[in-house]
This record gives sequence, structure tokens and C-alpha cells, in this order.
Amino acid sequence: MTILLIRTMLIYVILVFAMRMMGKRQIGELEISDLVTTLLISEIASLPITDNNIPISHAIVPIVTLIVFEVVSSALLAAHPRLKNFLTTRPATLIRNGKLCGKEMRNARISADELISELRQKDIADPSEVAYAILEQNGKITVLPKAKFRPPNAEQLNIKVKDAGLYHIIIDKGAINAHNLNELKITREALLTRLSARGLQPKDIYLMMMSDTGEIEIIKKSEV
Repeated sequence: MTILLIRTMLIYVILVFAMRMMGKRQIGELEISDLVTTLLISEIASLPITDNNIPISHAIVPIVTLIVFEVVSSALLAAHPRLKNFLTTRPATLIRNGKLCGKEMRNARISADELISELRQKDIADPSEVAYAILEQNGKITVLPKAKFRPPNAEQLNIKVKDAGLYHIIIDKGAINAHNLNELKITREALLTRLSARGLQPKDIYLMMMSDTGEIEIIKKSEV
């Protein structure tokens, strides 16, 4: 049992490292080549866990080989986009100017019922309100409403709004996030000075966020 646990943990660490090397795209947006690689890695990783007679190296070498191949092929595809057509599908337009594209839907094997369901999930009940619905290479459907059905933005309403930028977590349950501090170009000492002026210490804070423009939101532990 101990040997099995050790082998399982080793394979787990190897897979975590492998997925980190392959990047987030492989986790959230699987294309055909990505899916094949992921399935192969999971199959290879299971062999030394279920069979103690198989050395762990027999899993490590193929996994590393697949990672190297995936990284190299991704670099080649980025440099030569035409090669991507051999490994993946092109985006398919399912709705154009409010009209369903039957041929594209048949090629993508998507029924009208499935497409309407996707529209409902995006708060659109009538396909005629859609300018374009596109089946992307990762299997997701992008829906672009016609201009007259889109919510007006601040510029169209002639309203001036303040853009605070992106909010970054600075303190999480009392722990200072050094990476985000560096992103905002704020030293630890400057942060502690700001907190001291408010009569606070990091240990008193459940969550502190700061925007790119310096706006601060603080939730104290006593408030949670």
C-alpha cells in the first residue's frame, strides 16, 4: 500500500508539472490535438499506478516526449498558421445576419435545438436578433447580437465614467501577495504604512484589493 501511495504521488507531481508546461490553454480550451495529448498522458500515467511491475520511468519518458512534442508543435503552429488547418477545424458560422446557416450546422453536427439552447444561455430568445453565432475551434459558441439589440455603452449614452482598471488581491486572509504588490509597483513598507494610517495590520484583514488607479477595498476579518 505504501509503495502504491508513493508511486501515485510521484505520477501526480509529474502530471501537475506536465500540465504547467503545456499551459492553461490545454486545461480550459481543448482543441483536437490538445485533447489527444491529454488523453494519452492520462492513459500513460495510470499504467505504473495500477501495475507495480511497470517502472515509473516507463511513464515519465512518454509523458516528457508528449510535452516536448506539444510545446514544439504549438510553437510551429504559431509561426505557421496554415499548418493549423491539418490539426484542427476552422471556426464555423452558424448564424449570419439573423439567419441559420444549415450547411454549417450539418457539418458541425449541431441541431437547431442545441443552437437555440446556446442562445437562451446568453439571454437571447430570437435568432433574428443575432448578427453572428460562431462555433469556435475550442467547441464554444460565440454569439454577437445585432447592434440595435446590444446594451448601450457609456460612450453612446454620453456618460463619463471613471475606469479604475483591474483590481488585484493584495492581502488574502492576512497573507500579503508579493507578486501583486510588485505588479502595482508598491513596496511592502509602503503598504504597511497605508494600513497603519487606517489603524490596521495585515493579520486584521480578510481581503484587501487595490486597483491600477490606487483605489482600495478592504474587508476585515471581523466583518466576515
